[in-house]
Amino acid sequence: MGHKSSKGTVSISKYKDRIRLRWRHQSERYSLNLGAYLKNNLTHARKIAVQIEQDILNNQFDFSLLKYKGEPEKAKVLDKSIVALFEEWVSDYKQMDCEKHTNYNSTRNMMKKWGKIEEGNIQKKLSLETNAAVTYNRRLTILKSFVKWLVKKGIWNSNPLEDINPKKVKKVKEQKRVPFTEVEITSILEAFKNDTYTPKCSASKHSHYYPFIYFIFKTGVRNAEAIGLRVSSIDVKKKQIQIKEVLARSLKGTSAAMRIRKETKNGKERILPLTSDLLEVLKAVIEGKKEDDLVFQSYKKLAIDDNNFQKRIFKPILKHLNIEDRVLYACRHTFGSRCIDSGITPVMTAFLMGNNPETALRNYTHQINIPKELPKI
Repeated sequence: MGHKSSKGTVSISKYKDRIRLRWRHQSERYSLNLGAYLKNNLTHARKIAVQIEQDILNNQFDFSLLKYKGEPEKAKVLDKSIVALFEEWVSDYKQMDCEKHTNYNSTRNMMKKWGKIEEGNIQKKLSLETNAAVTYNRRLTILKSFVKWLVKKGIWNSNPLEDINPKKVKKVKEQKRVPFTEVEITSILEAFKNDTYTPKCSASKHSHYYPFIYFIFKTGVRNAEAIGLRVSSIDVKKKQIQIKEVLARSLKGTSAAMRIRKETKNGKERILPLTSDLLEVLKAVIEGKKEDDLVFQSYKKLAIDDNNFQKRIFKPILKHLNIEDRVLYACRHTFGSRCIDSGITPVMTAFLMGNNPETALRNYTHQINIPKELPKI
């Protein structure tokens, strides 16, 4: 038969590999879980048990039990919602902002939609999401890290997401990012330079953006890297271009007023050669500008809105040239593929593009010029 502890005495037992304290006070039964059943934790549990017994004896018992779960600071933390804790974690530990960074913003909004989130239901709530595999995996990674922090803080006892595997992603070739051929590149650049398809009634000429599109084709930089490039990043004497920051889209839009300046996508800085042809193109757009001025500007001397540029200029030009529809980012893929195709190693291609070699091999080995023969046997 089980043995009942006398009133006011706290028993320490093992329950599902965790430490459990149990006691009775004023005809009520209380129970408190205090982590894994380990030697160090048992020492802490005995101190808590003594504290509870003394408080009962001195009429200072905390009926909320918060006093025995941890410090007063922890009691305050326990009063916060999981979404509020997520925002705190993103801000203080990930050094990000849920109002600015897309992945954390979308994950936070998903959690808001879930309602009350607990250790016992977060796995089911996530499994009911119908996002694409890539989106699901991205949010799973974020939540795993967040819940790990909750456990470390003692807010949750375990991480129910720890053993969940990411969904398999079926790699589908993005037709709108297929590289341009040499002939297509030449046709596009000539159309920009010569205002071939600039509407007669248009106040802005396509040739204004010729240096911008030439630069992207020539260097393979990301759209936001070209848009955010400052005059100070172009060293004419050393014949170098430094790529160290971007003027990125924000959650509020792609216009100049909505963009935010930050480091490159993966935090890498890189140096690109300022070739003679590139210098010739850039001279006109940097002449007379201050060091902090943008190299490439819209017709209204603002940061270029790549979304509008693609819809109103780039796409119509491709249509006039009977070139299959592509996004502006295809210019970057074109650069990567041309590098690999011309014999530049994946390592050097990755450096020039600010990627790792695996990414260069996976995304840019389109091989524009397919060989006519195979190796002889």
